[in-house]
Amino acid sequence: MSLRPEKPAWMSQEDYDRQYGTASETSAPVSSSETAANTTGSSSTAPTPSEETSVSGESGSTTNGGNTALANRIEKRKHSRYDQAERSRSIAAQKLRDQQFKEHEIEMTANKTINVNQIVREHYNERTIIANRSKRNLSPIIKLRNFNNAIKYMLIDKYTKRGDVVLELGCGKGGDLRKYGNAGISQFIGIDISNASIQEAHKRYRSMRNLSYQVILITGDCFGESLGVAVEPFPQCRFPCDVVSTQFCLHYAFESEEKARRALLNVAKSLRIGGHFFGTIPDSEFIRYKLNKIGKDVEQPSWGNSIYKVTFANNEYQKNNNEFPSPYGQMYTFWLEDAIDNVPEYVVPFETLRSLADEYGLTLELQMPFNKFFVEEIPQWINKFSPRMKEGLQRSDGRFGIEGEEKEAASYFYTMFCFRKVKDVPDI
Repeated sequence: MSLRPEKPAWMSQEDYDRQYGTASETSAPVSSSETAANTTGSSSTAPTPSEETSVSGESGSTTNGGNTALANRIEKRKHSRYDQAERSRSIAAQKLRDQQFKEHEIEMTANKTINVNQIVREHYNERTIIANRSKRNLSPIIKLRNFNNAIKYMLIDKYTKRGDVVLELGCGKGGDLRKYGNAGISQFIGIDISNASIQEAHKRYRSMRNLSYQVILITGDCFGESLGVAVEPFPQCRFPCDVVSTQFCLHYAFESEEKARRALLNVAKSLRIGGHFFGTIPDSEFIRYKLNKIGKDVEQPSWGNSIYKVTFANNEYQKNNNEFPSPYGQMYTFWLEDAIDNVPEYVVPFETLRSLADEYGLTLELQMPFNKFFVEEIPQWINKFSPRMKEGLQRSDGRFGIEGEEKEAASYFYTMFCFRKVKDVPDI
């Protein structure tokens, strides 16, 4: 009969055999000579009392040591599970606090208690950190990103020529540096409110090869104050510029009329006569189209899908006979999967933008929704794009563009524009 205790379920057979011996060792048959010796009680084989004590003590020590080790391991696992649960609870609690704090900031922004700059700066600082930890090719909106990049390639090539000096307001992490390199510009001045984004743009620039133009990257408020404050420490900036670009950021300037006018004044004062001001903004007509489908009883009008979501702070538009009570300060929060986390934005009524631009010596040359602009430009571009870019733009039917739920978030929600400066205006 085996003298070994029952093997615990958690213990491997190897560890069990090492500690308690194999089954053959503990249950081997006793030989007849050994039986005879034990029966006669021969002094030559019988252990002395002291030996018995020693053997008994060793056996007890082994058993107790195994039990202690087992108890220690069980205790460690209990603590490990407790620590993991505590970490999970702590992370969940922190996320809830962050969400509540952000909702409070958004409410204060909607009530005009604080400036939107604070939230925008915090968001893009945080997004820079998150983006550094993620793999871009695994993004759930990779097709949307490809489509937006194609639009910007087309815009930059259409209105930028070799040797131009370019000023980009809200340059972010410098995602368009390569595009301007293809255009053959001579100097790029990038300004952004997020210092983390500017630092990342510096890293991107240093890692690039074959960029033959000068790059100057500056942290500053493009819409809330004169650009002179930001660029003064950089005398190498060559003003006036040939091009001013604002990509997916001008809507922040429409928080107030004062801010919108400052943004247009910064553009106008930075451009030479004949230079172009182009950019991309949410399409106010598409926003109106969506709002017109929502009744007055909905206090916070909202729409979207799994890719994006738009939520207005109130239903003043519906209560005002489907008209915005003011062209400025019409706030909504915008969520875009893997990119924008419920950040306040403002409607840019295009006719208001056009009227303001005219006051500052800028005349409209072109304005088109993304889908229409893409369709018009893609025939001459399809052979210019790299094989990787072409693959990223190909739809399931073999044609080029964007489809599915990403389509509304890109080709319908945004519009491009381009103004040309025709005259200088005095400071207003």
